[in-house]
Amino acid sequence: MATRRLPNRRLGAMISAMSSIVIPAVAGVLAVFAFLNQLNSITVEAAHEYLQKGARVIDVRTAEEYSERHLPMAVNIPLDDLRERIGKMAPNKETVLLLHCQGGGRSGSGTRVLKDMGYKSVFNLGSFEQAEKALAGSGK
Repeated sequence: MATRRLPNRRLGAMISAMSSIVIPAVAGVLAVFAFLNQLNSITVEAAHEYLQKGARVIDVRTAEEYSERHLPMAVNIPLDDLRERIGKMAPNKETVLLLHCQGGGRSGSGTRVLKDMGYKSVFNLGSFEQAEKALAGSGK
């Protein structure tokens, strides 16, 4: 007589318990990431004011993305090169820097990098479209 294996109920309970922990943990990590990206964000109106006073716009997308389309006054410094190249463009750490990328995530990371380097006034313009709106109304 052949023996039949019964489903392991403990394994099913463990998987169920793990998913009830993992899913909220992942959601929490994503919420923290979204909060940190918004922490250094800036309104279009505030960006206009800074631009009138000489703020610099940095596009942290890749060179390929920048070459496809870019904003006229934005300087391309890809996120991976930001630490090494920012000193040439903005040697004064008091310079107001407005970062943007395609969706806002990389520019959020870039603002944290620059703040960690001692830059005082670094803001996340967010996505390409948000940056475009900010520059459109700035008179630049």
